[in-house]
Amino acid sequence: MKTANRSMRYRTRLLSLVVILPLIAVLLLSTPALAAPVVILTPATGVAGTEVTITGTVFDSYRGDTVHIFFDNMEIGNSPLTVPDSGEFTVLFTIPSSATSGRHWIRVKSEVGSTSFLAENFFIIDEPLLILDIYDGQVGTEVTISGFGFYAGRTVTLYYYNVVDGLISTMTASPEGRFSLNFIIPGSTGGVHVITASNAEGNSAETEFEVIPELTLNLASAGPRELLTATGTGFGHRSKVNITLGTGTVATVRTDDYGNFEIEFNVPELRPNPYDVKAQDEVGNIDVAKFTITAGANLDKTTDSVGSQLTVKGSGFKANEPVYIKYDGQTITTVTADNNGGFTVTFDVPPSSGGNHVITITDGTTTKELVFTVESDPPQDPALMLPSNSSETKSEAFLDWYDVTDPSQPVAYNLQVASDQNFSSLVLVKEGLTESEYNLTGEERLVAIGEPALYFWRVKAIDSAGNESEWTAPWSFYINTPPVPLLLSPAPDCKTDTEVSFNWQAVSSLNPPVTYHFQIAADPDFVSIIFEKTDLLLSDYLLTEEDELELEREIPYYWRIKAIDSANNESAWSTPGSFTIEPSFSFPGWALYTLIGIVVIIVAFFAFRLGRRTAYKPPE
Repeated sequence: MKTANRSMRYRTRLLSLVVILPLIAVLLLSTPALAAPVVILTPATGVAGTEVTITGTVFDSYRGDTVHIFFDNMEIGNSPLTVPDSGEFTVLFTIPSSATSGRHWIRVKSEVGSTSFLAENFFIIDEPLLILDIYDGQVGTEVTISGFGFYAGRTVTLYYYNVVDGLISTMTASPEGRFSLNFIIPGSTGGVHVITASNAEGNSAETEFEVIPELTLNLASAGPRELLTATGTGFGHRSKVNITLGTGTVATVRTDDYGNFEIEFNVPELRPNPYDVKAQDEVGNIDVAKFTITAGANLDKTTDSVGSQLTVKGSGFKANEPVYIKYDGQTITTVTADNNGGFTVTFDVPPSSGGNHVITITDGTTTKELVFTVESDPPQDPALMLPSNSSETKSEAFLDWYDVTDPSQPVAYNLQVASDQNFSSLVLVKEGLTESEYNLTGEERLVAIGEPALYFWRVKAIDSAGNESEWTAPWSFYINTPPVPLLLSPAPDCKTDTEVSFNWQAVSSLNPPVTYHFQIAADPDFVSIIFEKTDLLLSDYLLTEEDELELEREIPYYWRIKAIDSANNESAWSTPGSFTIEPSFSFPGWALYTLIGIVVIIVAFFAFRLGRRTAYKPPE
C-alpha cells in the first residue's frame, strides 16, 4: 500500500514538471536578455606614442551614466564621459612614453575607486628590438638594420661601437615604431661589435655584429721580385701582423687603431706555382689569400733619364730560349735565358718623351710588362752669349749661347730671330740645333736699307725626353748700313773741265767689300738722271769722253753717292754735290780751214827761200 502511494506521488510531480518547464521556457524566451559591455581597441598592439581608438559597445544598460576609462591605473585624458543613448562611445588615446613593453589594461569603471570593471581589454606594447639581415662579415659589408618597438614618430639614434662610439645615423620611427637602414661596416678591429639604437623617450635596443679578418692582394699573380701590395682589415688593435708566402715570412706590419694595414713587398724568388699568402696577428686573427708566382721580370730602377743604363732581370722564362726586350713596342735587345729560365740584360734608355713607358719582356709564350718613367724635368734655360745685347753685328750674324747640361742627353736647341720684341714677325726659325751656336747663311743674312735694322733673338733647350725649357729673355742686335759717303770733289758749285774728276770719302762695313753707286742728274731731286754707275770699287771716278756724256757749259749738274756692302746693306744717298762745265772759245769751221791754209802757204814760202839760198851760195 505504501509503495503504491509513493509511486503515485512521483508521477504527480513528474507531470507537474512537464507542465511547468515549458511555461518557464516560454516566459524566458519572451523576456529581452541584456549582454555584457565590451571594449574594443584599434590597434591592439603597438608602441609608446601609438594613437589607439577605444570603442565601447553594448553599454545599453548604462545610457546616461558616467563612466571612467583607465590605462592601467591612470585615468585617460578624455575620461570621464557620459554613455550616449546609443550605448556606444569612441575615445582616442595615445600610449604614454612611460609605458613599458608588455601587456597593459584599458578598463571602464562606473566609479573611480570601484574595484569592479564594466569592461576591459589589453594593449600589448612591443619591446624595442634590433634585427640585422647579416650578423658577421668583413669590413665594408653592407648590413640592413631593422628596428621595432620604438616611440612612434620620434628620432632614433644608432651607434656602432668600435674603438670609440661611432654615429651611424639618426632617423624617425614610423607610426608603428619601426625603421630600417642600410649601413656599411666601417674599419673595425676583428671580433664582436655592439650596435645600439635609442631615443630620448628611453627606448633602446642593441645587437651584435662580428667583424671577420680579411686579407686582400692587389695582384692574383706576379713574377719574382715584382711588387705586391697586401691590405688587411678586421685585425687586432695596433697589433703586429706577420705576412707569410709559402713557408717564409715576407713582411711584418702593425695595424692602426681600427685593425687596418697596408704593406708592399717583393715577391720572393720561388718557383712558379700557386701559394698561400697568410696574415696573422698577435691576438689570433688570421686570413689567407691565394696567390700564384709566375715567370717574372723586374727593373733595377723605375725612373731615370734618356741615355741612362737600365738593367732587366727575369726568371721563369723558357730555358735556353731567346727573350726579347721591347721599349714602347720596339725591340731594344735580345738575351738568351739560362738553364733555369733566368737572365740579366742591360741597355741604354733610348730617346723618348718624359713620362711612363712600357718595357715588354717576352719569350713568345710568357709576356711581362713593366713601367719605366723617363724624367720629365725641363732643362735649364740657355744663357745667351753673342752678339751681346743691343750690339751691332754683321748681316750673316753669328749667334752663340752657353751649353745646357741635362740628364737626358743630348740636348737640342730651338732658335728664333724676329723683327719685333713679341716675336710675332719671325724672320728666322731653326729647330733641333745640336750645337749651342748658329751662323746665318748667305741666304739668311739680315739686311738694312737706309737705316739700321733692329732684330731680337731667343733660344730654348729641349732634352732627349722632349722636356723643354722656357724661352730665354730676348736679346737684341742691329744690322747697320754702311756710312753715308762724304763728297770731296768737285767742290760744290765749282766750274770744271768736261773731263770731271769725282772723289768721295771711302767707307767701311762689317760686311766688306763696299761698292758705290754713283749718279749725275740735271736736277737736285734726281728726277732726270743723265749718268749712273754701280759697283764702283774705288772712291773716285773720272768722267771722260768715253762715257759719251755731253754736258752743256754754264748749266749746273748734280751728283751723289751711296755705299752698298756685300750683304746688300745700303747707306742713304749722300747730300748732292753740284758742278758746272766752264765756257771755252771756238772758231767757226770755215775760219779754221782758212787759217790752216794760210799757215801752209807761209811754211811753203819760207821753205822755198831757204832752198834757193842754199843752191846759189858761192864756193869758198
